[in-house]
Amino acid sequence: MKRFIISMALTITASTVAFAQDSYDAARYATSDLNGTARYVGMGGALSALGGDISVMGTNPAGTAMFRKSDATFTFSGVFGDKGTLGHDGSRASIDNVGIVVSMPTDEGKLRNVNFGINYVKNKNFLSNVNTPVENLDGIFSQTFQAANLANQSYNNEYWGTLADMAAPRFNDDGSVSKEGLVYDMYDNNTGDFLGYFGCGANQANYQRSTFGSISQVDANVSFNVLDKYFFGASVGFYDIDYNRESFYEELGSDGVFYDFSNWYSTRGDGVDFKLGFICRPIDDSPFRFGLSVHTPTWYQMEDANGSVLYINDQYVTEAYGDPYDYDYRTPWKFGLSLGYTVDNYFAIGAEYEYQDLSTCKYSEDGYETSYFIAQNNFMKDNLAGQSTFKIGIEAKPSDAFSIRAGYNFISAPFKDNAYRVIAYDSPFADTDFTNWKATNRFTVGLGYRYKGGYIDLAYQYSATKGDFYAFDEVDLKPTSIENNRSQLMCTFGFRF
Repeated sequence: MKRFIISMALTITASTVAFAQDSYDAARYATSDLNGTARYVGMGGALSALGGDISVMGTNPAGTAMFRKSDATFTFSGVFGDKGTLGHDGSRASIDNVGIVVSMPTDEGKLRNVNFGINYVKNKNFLSNVNTPVENLDGIFSQTFQAANLANQSYNNEYWGTLADMAAPRFNDDGSVSKEGLVYDMYDNNTGDFLGYFGCGANQANYQRSTFGSISQVDANVSFNVLDKYFFGASVGFYDIDYNRESFYEELGSDGVFYDFSNWYSTRGDGVDFKLGFICRPIDDSPFRFGLSVHTPTWYQMEDANGSVLYINDQYVTEAYGDPYDYDYRTPWKFGLSLGYTVDNYFAIGAEYEYQDLSTCKYSEDGYETSYFIAQNNFMKDNLAGQSTFKIGIEAKPSDAFSIRAGYNFISAPFKDNAYRVIAYDSPFADTDFTNWKATNRFTVGLGYRYKGGYIDLAYQYSATKGDFYAFDEVDLKPTSIENNRSQLMCTFGFRF
C-alpha cells in the first residue's frame, strides 16, 4: 500500500534509533486551551487589545499596562469531559490561574506607569477519554497487516522495534514455539525459504484511551504605559509538560484469534519562550484600540517513556518497556492581531486573530537534526497545517457592580487532509492509532461582581471538536468518527490594591 511504502522510505535511515516522536505529538504540545481568569474565559479570550486582565500577559504582554492599580487573582475550575474509561475519571478539579500585577505610577512625564507581573496558568489540560468500536473493518482490515509490514522490515534490517517484535512468532532451535505471534510466518514448501509475515482481516475491534496531565505556564511580565495612548509589554514564559496516555485495543480476527494490547506512554518536558506586545489608541478622542503581538517558538527539552503488554486468546504473551529517551522540540512562531472598543464604562467588545504554522515544528537531538529527525520534520511539513484562531468577546455592565460576558472561538484544524501517522519498524511504540482532529468551536459566558477592593467572576466554557479516528494505518480504511467535547465551570477571586 502507498502508506507502507512511504513508511519504509522514512525509516530505513533510522535502523539504530529508538525514537518515536511524530507530527501528532508535535501538534499536541504546540496548541493550547482557552484558560486563565474567569473574566478572560467568559469573553472568549478576546482581551488582547482591551487589556486590563492578568491573563493577557500570555497573549499580548502590553495588555497589563492598562492596570492603574495592582491586582492579584486566583482561579479554580471543574473540568467535565467524556465518560471516564480505563479506571480514570471523566471530570477533574483544576487550579487554572494564580497571578499578580504590581502597578507603579511614575512622574516621568510621558511614561505614566510601569507594571510588573507574574502569572501561572494551566496552558493545556489533557483530560480526554475515548471508548469506541472500530468501524468499517468488514473482515478485511486489521492492525495485524501493519504489524506484519513492520515485522518484515525488521527481519530485513535485523533490528526489531516493539510492535514488530511483539507481533512476530518466535521458535526454539528444535522448531517448537517459544512465543505466539499476532502475524503468520510463511515459508516455501520446496526450499524452506522464509517468504515473510502476513496478517489476517478482522471482524470487530474496540478501542479505549484515557489521557491526563497538563502543560503549566508561568509568565514573567513587564509593561509600559506612554501617554495613555501607547502600551508596550514583554513576557518570558516557562513551561512544564506532564502528559500521560493509557490505551487498550482489542481485535477479533477472521481466523478466530482474539488479542488485545495495553499501552502506556508519558512525556515530561520543560520549555521557554518570549512574547512581545504593543497596543495603540490611534485616535485621541476615540476608545478604539488595536494590538499586535508576536511569540517566539517555545524551546523544549523532552523525555518520553512507554510500555506495552500483549494478550492472545486471553493468555499473556509478552510485554515491552522502552527506556526513557531525551530529545529537543521547537514549536512554531505565533502572531496576533487584536481590536478593542469600549462605550463609556458599560460596554466593551474585543476581537482577535492568531496564526501559527504547525508544519514548522521541529525535532532535534542536542540541537542537531539527525537523519531520523530530518525525516520526521519533513513529514510534519506534509501533515501539519497552518492554524488560525478567531476570538470575539463582549462585556456589558448593567451597573457598576455587575458584568455580563459572552465569547466565541474558532480554531482551525491542526492537520491537513489525509494526514496519517508513521510508525517506524524500529519504533518503541506498539500502539498504532491516530486521530485527525478537525476544527474546534468554543462558546463561553460569564458573570462578574465588583465590590470595594475586590471582585468575583464566574465563567462557563463549552468546547467541541470532532475527529476521524484510525486504529491503525491503512489507506483504504474509512475512519471512525469520534468527538472530544468538554465543559468547564470556573471561578476567580481577585483583589485590587
